[in-house]
Amino acid sequence: MLFYIFLISYSTNIFSQNTLFNFYNDEGAQITRKEFYEKRDHYETYPMYFENDSIKFGVLFDREKYGVLKDSTFQSLKNYLNTFYPSKINPKDIIVINFLTGIPINELSKKDKSSWDIFHRDYLKKLNKITDISHFWISSLEKEKLKYFHSEKVDWKKDEDNFIKRLFFPHETTYGYYIIINPKGKYYYSLGEYGKNNVWSKTRLMKS
Repeated sequence: MLFYIFLISYSTNIFSQNTLFNFYNDEGAQITRKEFYEKRDHYETYPMYFENDSIKFGVLFDREKYGVLKDSTFQSLKNYLNTFYPSKINPKDIIVINFLTGIPINELSKKDKSSWDIFHRDYLKKLNKITDISHFWISSLEKEKLKYFHSEKVDWKKDEDNFIKRLFFPHETTYGYYIIINPKGKYYYSLGEYGKNNVWSKTRLMKS
């Protein structure tokens, strides 16, 4: 997390002709330019770029990550999620969060609707057949700006104070990511674009 904070602190939109390039892996260890470009197109990695007026950073984050939340952190997360709906999270439920962020600007004003398959009718229906689920649609944007993402039927909730981003992954990723947390606080997330089949298969794994 210290590495993430470092990147946030030094990331701006300022460019310079004398910019230096540094490359890092997910752990914050510096790697060569060759290593970065050899691995950036692999599914296992998620490349991101940051810069200030003198340095550019290329970082290869792990696309998929497993971890375990501390008891106090897990309880804080459940308390936060419980503010969205009257019904509380059952202690035996697996929590699934579709977290939407990093949306291309042109898609905020589109009049048609996204064909993304997580909006298909069978997505939640089949998800709830896998195991007992507490599901949440959460975004970094207000619901009113998400018409392209079916806000007329999807109950998007705003990630107030960037709680989800601060807890899991603090950077903007294209179309966000999904998060699965089992009753013991073990979590999994996958960065970037994904489909309903990805969520179904990982949920099956997390329940076992």
